[in-house]
Amino acid sequence: MDSPPPSPLLIPALHASHSGCWLRDANGTNRPMETQTVAKGAAITAASDTHLLLLNAPLIATRLGYPDLNGLDILELFAFIYPARFLVPTPRGLAHFLGIPQATSEDAIPQLLQTAAAALLATCAHPDWPEREGAWTALQNLARLRWPWARILADHILTPAKAERWLFARLPEWDESADRPQPAQITLNDQDVRAKLATLTGIDAETRPGQRAYASQAAAIFAPRSKAKRPHMLLAEAGTGTGKTLGYL
Repeated sequence: MDSPPPSPLLIPALHASHSGCWLRDANGTNRPMETQTVAKGAAITAASDTHLLLLNAPLIATRLGYPDLNGLDILELFAFIYPARFLVPTPRGLAHFLGIPQATSEDAIPQLLQTAAAALLATCAHPDWPEREGAWTALQNLARLRWPWARILADHILTPAKAERWLFARLPEWDESADRPQPAQITLNDQDVRAKLATLTGIDAETRPGQRAYASQAAAIFAPRSKAKRPHMLLAEAGTGTGKTLGYL
């Protein structure tokens, strides 16, 4: 049986799209938290007064026309808790990854952000969190850089009893394919080249001396190089109707 989603984090959350802006407050003690539709100016004012929960802060800043937006980006929190893991950076992708209910409308997204942030922070307290070793050390470095999430995470990550390995020393190796090899260098026999040309043009085709000469000269550029970094080059010119395409092929 799936466990219920955690209680929303008591931090204001903001969502902005081309359809409008929605701000959810964090006063959950004396009255229920509420989500309100706000004007763009009010959203900018709220974002400049306090750190708000956001999803993809650079995108929200672009939509608001406020490049100095500085908030608690949930994508940054996700990258800290699940390094080198893939996430579709949308409300739907966030809900799918965390296994929490998806937002049914845009005005429900701020509450989703609060619930998602609470779920991510709860992961830090879970004994099976794979990235626990090294997280505290990484957090100290981020705190010195004044990362907005550092103060909140400090209450959820215990100080280790002994020195830990660096986090990224334990991540799986990233395998990449090797560079493409150099093109093959071969010596093409002129008789074979002309025989192949005859096959391409057909037995009954008109004999074109210029086409045959063109094919022979083009074949020579694939020969092994005489010196390193000295590739063969060919500048060839032929009139219309010579048969350059089949000659080169």
